[in-house]
Amino acid sequence: MAISMTGFGAADAQWETWSCQVEIRSVNQRFLDIRCRLPLGFQTMEPEIKKQIKAICTRGKIDCSIRLEKDAGEEKLQLNPERAKSYNELLKEFETLSGRKVSVDARDLSSINIIEENKSGDPPEECEKVILKSLAKALEGLQEMKVREGQAMQNDIQERLSSCGNIVNEIEKFSREEPGRYRERLQERLSLLNDCIKLNPERLEQEIALLADRLDISEEVVRFRTHLEHMD
Repeated sequence: MAISMTGFGAADAQWETWSCQVEIRSVNQRFLDIRCRLPLGFQTMEPEIKKQIKAICTRGKIDCSIRLEKDAGEEKLQLNPERAKSYNELLKEFETLSGRKVSVDARDLSSINIIEENKSGDPPEECEKVILKSLAKALEGLQEMKVREGQAMQNDIQERLSSCGNIVNEIEKFSREEPGRYRERLQERLSLLNDCIKLNPERLEQEIALLADRLDISEEVVRFRTHLEHMD
């Protein structure tokens, strides 16, 4: 079964508030060349990822891209302590100078950037399992596409080989009939000179025999058919 070197596979997976996207592309190349783009902090997974890719791909240039993102909707708000302390001191100073109390609501805190989203937090170790799970699905899709494309190319090659076989049959048939056609043409031309020269039937047959030998392509036909059989 023919398998193409070009293909594409992609997969998504979810774990709690983390999402993983894996994309794998393969193009033609004589040797196997794997390049991985991994999330920050997961570079140690590269040997295992390449191992799984090698189990599917033996040749070609492979680009594997893995993204790991935290859902934005799950981000929690937090207070910026240093900024809050600074504004609190300013408010106290203002109250002392103005002699009146100042009230602050949530909108005020947001406008002065005291409240902000908590975007900290590294991906947990469980995300490694999510990455490997997504990788397996992406590789499965890649292999399916390579098999489909390989089968399509094999079918096309088989059709072309069949056409070549038919052409060889026509050429062989034509070459077998050509000495007879040559005889007819030669006799027709010589008949025009019948009054001027005397024809020697034996000489005519010798010329036709020599031509038939030169037109014999049996060896080439057998060799070509052997090539077709090897490619079948």
